[in-house]
Amino acid sequence: MTLLAQRIFKGTEQAQRGSRERDGALHGEGRSTMRSLFGKVEAFGPWTAHIQAMDQAIAENAPGEGVRAWRQAYSAALSHPGWLGLLTVAAASLRLGQFPGLSRGAVARARETYWIAFFRARQQHSLNGVLHAAEAFGMLGDQATVEQCVRVAEGLASQTGDVEEVNRVRRIASRLAERTEERTGAI
Repeated sequence: MTLLAQRIFKGTEQAQRGSRERDGALHGEGRSTMRSLFGKVEAFGPWTAHIQAMDQAIAENAPGEGVRAWRQAYSAALSHPGWLGLLTVAAASLRLGQFPGLSRGAVARARETYWIAFFRARQQHSLNGVLHAAEAFGMLGDQATVEQCVRVAEGLASQTGDVEEVNRVRRIASRLAERTEERTGAI
């Protein structure tokens, strides 16, 4: 591994560690938290360095720099043809919400970016991408969009003709619905 690659890898590990700590704080560690059904989506690509810069700006309490770095990460993910980078950048946006006055904008940016990730995943016939988007919208509390994502996932699963995939989508849809009920306090 070259020295540059080692530095990037080390910086990425530090950013991920800091990101996990911040995510825990944002989602209320110690309380009943929502755990990801799929695990953390963390895709590395041209947006990674910008997210690291954003995380550094957050650590240094520099909201302007953080937003600028996020916009660069967003641009890099948008320029990339896949959906994984967009999910990563959307999740990163939520971390900017810890700054006073940026919470609403951070959620709005995340929601818009999750939508783009969903559309790309649907276009690419990526069942996992659509399910990740459904989960992300669930964490934002957007039940109507979760249901829309699940319908698309069911359609993608049925196109494969694989009964197990259809059953997997149904199980995940059920878990997402349970989480929404837990979140809203309905029993």
